[in-house]
Amino acid sequence: MSNDSNLTKNEKRVLFGIVKYPNKSDKFIAHYLKMKDSTVNYCRNQLEDKKMFQVVYLPILNRLGFELLCINFTEYNLENNLNKRKSAIENDIEMADDIFLRIGDPEKEFSISFNKNYSEFFQNTQKRLGKMGKLKLLRNNSNNLPENIIFPINHSVFHNFFDYSQLLGQNFSIKLEDLTTNLSQESKQQSTSNLNEPPSYFSNHQLVNLSEKEKDVFVALIDKPNYSIKKIAELDNISLNRNTVSKMRQKFLNDGLMRKIIIPNLDKIGYKFLVYYHFRFRPSKLVSKIIQSQSLNSPSMILFFYNQFEAVILCAYKNYSDYKSDKVQKYSYLNSHEILGKSPEPRKYLLNNLEYIRKFDFRLLSRNI
Repeated sequence: MSNDSNLTKNEKRVLFGIVKYPNKSDKFIAHYLKMKDSTVNYCRNQLEDKKMFQVVYLPILNRLGFELLCINFTEYNLENNLNKRKSAIENDIEMADDIFLRIGDPEKEFSISFNKNYSEFFQNTQKRLGKMGKLKLLRNNSNNLPENIIFPINHSVFHNFFDYSQLLGQNFSIKLEDLTTNLSQESKQQSTSNLNEPPSYFSNHQLVNLSEKEKDVFVALIDKPNYSIKKIAELDNISLNRNTVSKMRQKFLNDGLMRKIIIPNLDKIGYKFLVYYHFRFRPSKLVSKIIQSQSLNSPSMILFFYNQFEAVILCAYKNYSDYKSDKVQKYSYLNSHEILGKSPEPRKYLLNNLEYIRKFDFRLLSRNI
């Protein structure tokens, strides 16, 4: 595994900048980081050549008719080796269009999906489990049955949805308060206002209808996040002028129908563990204010969903010591407030053993809007 020593100081700062402000120009990021425009542009190209990040346009699907976000955890039958399981999954199990992230290691699998309603979720899940059972991929143990956690989007809080800026800021020793002094007053207000706002992921519940041509452009942007506006406009099923496509994209972003995010390659900057926590809370406790504490919202966190009764958190760590320290802090805090009901042991994934069966791929989902 490589580590962050392969990145220069400037490359680290630029990676942090584009993750923090994925929609901003190199000029803005250069001003923010107090660097030359040309240096930011050069570092961005170097980071791209090194495959240090993935560009994703996240569709805000609750505004397009999707009601549920679902998390699935499955433990494999260890009698089948990894290559056999991977081959079976790729060749014999339908790669359902509801899943946008699906990862596995030699022992287990973790996936996240969006579904329009419970009936759709039930049908998709039963179909997959039936095929995995038939192929004898599942662990034959009643205590380790597949686990499904359903979050009704409009009744849950999505505090973090793969925003890695806290993680990188800590890892690269970049202090946000120092950087904001480099901005103009207007830009400073824009950059710091989000710190005091409520979580914004999926918080707008107003449904919208797109025209057929808008759907085509929307899907194309999701499908090909690295394409220029010119290339999108020239696609056979689009055939619009560049200005029209540019205005559509800006409208989608301004109206909160899609959100650009940058996914850094954690393995290449020295991270070793992904750890998945699932907490269940006592129904008698009001957790909404308690759960937003910094004890849970630590810099290691890249995913944080919760409602009144449960929470899912995904964290990344560079070593076992960091994981253990953060885990103790989380559990101590929750136990001190007496809100924990049942909380299984966190599931750990070694990044260098991880297989991405589907990696932040919204293409099939976007076709169902």
